Amino acid sequence: MRYLGNKTKLVPFLLETVDGFQETPGVACDPFAGTASVSAALKEKGWQVHAGDLMASSYALQVARVQLDAPPRYPASLLPAAARNGKREIGYRALLKGLAALDGPDRRGFISQHYTSDETTGREHGRMYFSPENGRKIDAVRTRIERWMRGTSHSEAAAQLLIATLIEAADRVANTTGVYASFVKTMQPNALRPLELRPIEPTPRKEGAGACSAFRGPAARLLESVGPVDLVYLDPPYNGRQYPAYYHIPELLALGWATPPEIRGKTGLIPDEAQRSDWCRKHRAPDALREVLEAADGRHILFSYNDEGHLARAAIEEVLRERGLPDTYAFHHRPYRRYRSDADGPRRSYLRDDVREHLHYVRCA
Repeated sequence: MRYLGNKTKLVPFLLETVDGFQETPGVACDPFAGTASVSAALKEKGWQVHAGDLMASSYALQVARVQLDAPPRYPASLLPAAARNGKREIGYRALLKGLAALDGPDRRGFISQHYTSDETTGREHGRMYFSPENGRKIDAVRTRIERWMRGTSHSEAAAQLLIATLIEAADRVANTTGVYASFVKTMQPNALRPLELRPIEPTPRKEGAGACSAFRGPAARLLESVGPVDLVYLDPPYNGRQYPAYYHIPELLALGWATPPEIRGKTGLIPDEAQRSDWCRKHRAPDALREVLEAADGRHILFSYNDEGHLARAAIEEVLRERGLPDTYAFHHRPYRRYRSDADGPRRSYLRDDVREHLHYVRCA
C-alpha cells in the first residue's frame, strides 16, 4: 500500500542499526506501526513484536502481517450458497477467489454512492476515487465481511485479514496519486483495472519467539500496557499532514458503514477528530515526544524521524539523553528518495527530491 512515511525501503538500514546494539532478537514495541513493514521485518528476524497505531486501517494491516502467523480458515458461509459445494470451511485463498466473483449490489452501496464516478450520484458530488464497477465490487465484498462480523462465531483476526486484503486491493485501483486527500479528475489506467483480491502472507513466527500482537490506540497506552521490552521503536508523524484526512477511504473500509458516517467536503471526509495526532501540530509535538518517552519502558529506544520534521535534531537528542544513559546516545542517518504524491505546481513545491532518515538511539538500562 502506498503510504506516507512507509519505511519498506529503509528496512535494511533499520535492521542493521538494531543489530548494532542487540543481535539476539527479543521483545519489541512499535506503537506507530503504519503499514507494519518494520514490525513484520522484526518478526521475520525472530523478534516478538507488539505493534500499534491510531488508525483502524493500520490495525488491520498489523493483524495481517504481524499478529497472525499463518492464514486462518474461514466458514464457507461467507460465500454464496451456490459456491459452497457442501463445504463447511475453506482456506483463505479459496475464499478470496469466491469473494472476487461476487456481483455488485443491485442498489448502490456506500462506496458506489459517495466515492465513484457513477453516472447518477457522481454528478452530485464529483468524487472519482473509483470506477463504478470497482465501487460496486468493494461494496459487495465489504458488506459480506460485515455480515459475518455481526455473527457470534467470527474470528476478529480472520476478519481483519480480509479487511486488510480489501484495503490493499482498493488502493491498487484507487484513482489517486498515492494519497486520498484528492482524486484525479480523469480515470487513470490503474483505476480502470478490475479489483483484484491478492492474498497477504502473514509473517511466520520463528521457533521459540513469543506471540506478536496488534493494537489500535494511542502510543502511550500501548507502551504502558506492554510493559518492559528490549526495544521501543518510535516512528511518529513528523509534519502537519494528518493521516485520517490523507487516508480516509482506507479508514472507512476498515471501520465499515453499518452505521453510515457523516461525510463532508469535496473529498468525502469522515469524522476523525479522535485519530488526529499531536505529532502533526508543531506546538504540541515536543510534549507528545516527552509523553511517549515517559511511557516507554525499553532497554533500547530507537527514534525514527527525518530532517524536515517539526522537531529539531538537537531537541530530540536532548530529550533522549535525559531519558536514557547520556553517553550511549548515537545518531544514524541515511538519504532516501522522497515520496511524491504529485508533481510540483502552483499550489505545491517540494524543496528537494531526497530527504534524510534520522535514527536517534539511546540505551536506558
